[in-house]
Amino acid sequence: MDSFGGSQSVDSADSDKSSCLSSLSVFPSDQNTDLMWNKVSLERSTVSFSGESRYLTPLWVSRNEEPRDEHSSAENIIPHQQKIKEKIRAALKLLTFREERVLVQFWSPHDVGKHQLLTTIDQPFGLGVIDEGLYSYRRDSERNVFLVDKDRAEEDSSPPARVFRRGLPEWTSDLNNYKPKDFPQQEWAIRCNLHGYLALPVFDSTTSLCVGVIELLLSSKTTDYAFEVQKVHKALKTQSLKSPQVFDFATPNVSHEQRQIELDILCGILRTVCDSHSLPLAQTWAVSPSTSIVAHEKALQESCSNFNTKCINKDCMSTASLPFYVRDLRLWPFREACKRQHLDKSRSFVGRALLARGTSYCQDVTELCEEEYPLVHNARMSGLTSCFAFFLHSIASDEDYVLEFFQPLDSKDSRHVLNFMQTLKHEVDVASGFELGQISPREFIGPSIQTSSTTTTNSLAFGVDSLDTESSLENVGEKSKTITDVGAGSHCFNRGRKRKTCSGSIQRAKVEATLDRSFIKLRSLTPFKFLVLKKEVVRRFNLEGKRLRIKYKDEDNDLILITCDVDLALAFKTSDRKSISIRCEAD
Repeated sequence: MDSFGGSQSVDSADSDKSSCLSSLSVFPSDQNTDLMWNKVSLERSTVSFSGESRYLTPLWVSRNEEPRDEHSSAENIIPHQQKIKEKIRAALKLLTFREERVLVQFWSPHDVGKHQLLTTIDQPFGLGVIDEGLYSYRRDSERNVFLVDKDRAEEDSSPPARVFRRGLPEWTSDLNNYKPKDFPQQEWAIRCNLHGYLALPVFDSTTSLCVGVIELLLSSKTTDYAFEVQKVHKALKTQSLKSPQVFDFATPNVSHEQRQIELDILCGILRTVCDSHSLPLAQTWAVSPSTSIVAHEKALQESCSNFNTKCINKDCMSTASLPFYVRDLRLWPFREACKRQHLDKSRSFVGRALLARGTSYCQDVTELCEEEYPLVHNARMSGLTSCFAFFLHSIASDEDYVLEFFQPLDSKDSRHVLNFMQTLKHEVDVASGFELGQISPREFIGPSIQTSSTTTTNSLAFGVDSLDTESSLENVGEKSKTITDVGAGSHCFNRGRKRKTCSGSIQRAKVEATLDRSFIKLRSLTPFKFLVLKKEVVRRFNLEGKRLRIKYKDEDNDLILITCDVDLALAFKTSDRKSISIRCEAD
């Protein structure tokens, strides 16, 4: 066999492994160059790319050659499978990537006797650059065949087999995140300098049956695969095939038709409320379903459809593919940013309304930290401030939603809250089929409502389904009260556990702060405010432009993040009310 560029032929496994150590491009970039390898020739895509694709890396795609596998001989190939191969090959020619060292290959199912096997031999593949490492891994892949019989799920020892059987994508930022038993080719891939991994199921658009798996391996340790996922989806769509999209929002509990009716009703509610009260923007959030599998820290676990490492180990909320209404078109960029952002259900402002199955109100979202509201920078650029969030339950689909409404730009006036809530309640009642979470004007804290010394005009309030509203209000004004998922004190909120709010002042407060091996002491004759403390720590440690996190140890010796005045008061209460030791981290 003639090898690449006239160098020595590579036939043995040992030779393949040694070639992984080299990443030399051994072919010129001439579009007319044919690359012979085991009777398979590769050709450069001749598609005329436009836009950003002009500056990305297209693939060298395998041509259609005579089958080399006895099971894939001409007489054994089903016409439908041959059509799929042609469609996949055409789709590969449309792909462009952000990096050169990428291998894309298709795994196809074949019936052999009573069994179904998944193989990549004689199937389309593409290389971003003609590279001996990519070539070697491709050769090794051709030696692997996986059993994918319906009753043999326990034998799914490889990502392609799991993806084909489950119909769910699988990915990782680093192949080292796999256990060897879960990725048989792991060692070989790493020796070939391949680290990023993504496998996507491919479905027939007509029958919705899985017809194979597209596998991508990249040199970089990619933390976000949204770009690649969308590229593959768009290319397959041109061939009447489909693969999962970023932010897919499947709801298996209801039919497609029923779901569309439900979403149309929600859209009508948003539109009516916004038009009635001149609100510039409203949108729907819901928990993003687990629609992908990610390898992380040697374990396979479910994840959302964001394909981003930021979402690992989190219950995410998404607004993509859900109803929205933009009344003020100046806010369209903000809406687009929301579609691309997932929120952590346990920490975000919107998530708190869901967890409480009630309502929440923030007078100024731009003062929230990024952990609490990742869209804070987008809100600032758009001029948005006050925001309402309402829990809504669908009886038909058993789905939970959060409706988010923004007040007019630069408005912090909450005096029209009562009318606003009445309109929303009326629209939900008229629509029927939905249950609105517990709402009460007492749950909203604004300039016209001063309930106690522990609440200010810039705070969050959350509806609580497990507490009686009337009885809880009887305790307002007491010097100490227990709060569960009810915001108080500032724009920050409780981290999902009970706590006592502190009353009284902290005189002659002292703070001892450490940063790595540095140590400072701070004193004040008046109670410390969190922002004042943070500003002084930044100044004393010279941390301008860096992200600062301040933590203290509670009674259980756990490190607790301080993000607001209430957290700071709790830190003092944990000690002796006069002094605390804090640990600072900056990056």
